[in-house]
Amino acid sequence: MTERAKPLSAGRRPPAEPADADGSREGTRLEARDLDKERGEPLSGGRHRQARALRSHARPLGEWPSRPRILVTNDDGIESRGLLALKEALDPIGDTFVVAPDTNQSAVGHTKTLMRPLRVRERRLGDGSIGWSVDGSPTDAVSLAFLGFFGHGFDLVAAGINYGANLGDDITYSGTVSAAMEGVINGCPAFAISQEYYAHPDFSLAARAAATVARNVLEHGLSPGELINVNVPAITAEEVEGIEVTRLGKRIYQDELVRRLDPRGIPYYWIGGPPPSGLAVPGTDFHAVVNRRIAVTPIQLDLTARRLLRRLRDWRWELPPPEAVPGDPPA
Repeated sequence: MTERAKPLSAGRRPPAEPADADGSREGTRLEARDLDKERGEPLSGGRHRQARALRSHARPLGEWPSRPRILVTNDDGIESRGLLALKEALDPIGDTFVVAPDTNQSAVGHTKTLMRPLRVRERRLGDGSIGWSVDGSPTDAVSLAFLGFFGHGFDLVAAGINYGANLGDDITYSGTVSAAMEGVINGCPAFAISQEYYAHPDFSLAARAAATVARNVLEHGLSPGELINVNVPAITAEEVEGIEVTRLGKRIYQDELVRRLDPRGIPYYWIGGPPPSGLAVPGTDFHAVVNRRIAVTPIQLDLTARRLLRRLRDWRWELPPPEAVPGDPPA
């Protein structure tokens, strides 16, 4: 790896701020804000921001002055075969940098670690290249990258290849999708890719799909706040019926509360049950995958319910009169 590809060493990092006795800054952490009089917005007072997305305009890859920098991550952990398959699929397209959780972090959602320090380890990946593991969430891994761990920004974030589909409502739980969202929050185009799970998954079809998605995103771009969620059926390349651009479908969860007793007779609980199903409505990601098509679904960070927004404006929003404070003498 060249010098520019290395993360900042301890000697090159900016001086750390004083820590509290417990090793964190949380006790003295303040949210410093200034008011922009012209725009009327609070502005963050953060001081050591790094470069985020490197290029503001997409273009054909042949016209890029240098190879794109691609951050590769997942939620299944640094040792996942799906992570390695994604990295190897994107190696011909750009310079890949791998940082991922050190253990499986499935279904953690958009968790971010703020109450303890994070530790990063250099790891040797299955192809002999170097990656880094983080003892935190997928969001933590992406945050570290954009806050300066590598000393440069990125052109694309790719999260996956996840063991198991992330269809419809799954995206609210998915650490894979949340990792891609964190890239978008940091101003960088991103996509998440998942594959239906079976005993010994072959990621070759999903890897090909990832390369296609990456090229399209780099060449055509995404608007701020947008990302792509990709789901691949558990079939061979010979069996696939193509790629379909879809909308989010509806998952049907079959979770069960499993109660057990520990050796001391104290109950504990698992959330278990069979795998989720879904409504196979044409045009949705679920329908595409069950019909042997790769689902490419555009999603966005703006969760505003537009129709409800219009309805709420017609409701009455007057505050009730203030009540007398208990214990006050009568007027």
